[in-house]
Amino acid sequence: MGLYSETIFPWLLDRALGHPNIMARRRALVAGATGEVLEIGFGSGATLPFYDPARVTRLTVVEPSEGMNRRAAARLAASPVPITSVPGAGERLPFGDGRFDTVVCCLTLCSVSDVGQVLAEVRRVLKPQGRFLFLEHVLAEDPSRQRWQRRLTPIQKVVGVGCHLDRPSAELVRGAGFVLEPMPVAEEEPAFGGLAKLTPLVMGAAIRA
Repeated sequence: MGLYSETIFPWLLDRALGHPNIMARRRALVAGATGEVLEIGFGSGATLPFYDPARVTRLTVVEPSEGMNRRAAARLAASPVPITSVPGAGERLPFGDGRFDTVVCCLTLCSVSDVGQVLAEVRRVLKPQGRFLFLEHVLAEDPSRQRWQRRLTPIQKVVGVGCHLDRPSAELVRGAGFVLEPMPVAEEEPAFGGLAKLTPLVMGAAIRA
């Protein structure tokens, strides 16, 4: 797709999201993964070291970016759990209905082309009562911050290769037929520096209703 999106941006994203605070959140997120697990938007594989081989029988990962898949290769080779990597996008998952016990999505819903379709696919491939674990930056509750998120999203979509600052991802999950477990209030993340006030994070678990 281009030098920036497939070479420069994957490197920049790894640098930006390699902050210890973000990595701690990744660890906490995947600690809830059990059984046969699917992760969509796998990126360069930053979550991979945190999967527990005593709890995860197999991990399948989906990532559409060739640049991200190249960066993930070394991590895939050192995976602590049996793993299958499938190039592709969350809008069209090549798996049967009700296959997975857990689906993981980490800082991905902000960038997909069709959030509703991705969530419909997540719900489809989850087993009944399967869990959807997500960590996302979301639309702020404060109207003044919302205005800035919406103003800056067109720029962010270019710099962040499709990333939106103004998606209410937790509400979209609830509206897609999931029941959310009790979830912390969105928090600012110092790792995002000057963008912290415009990138409040939520981490949650949702059950396929």
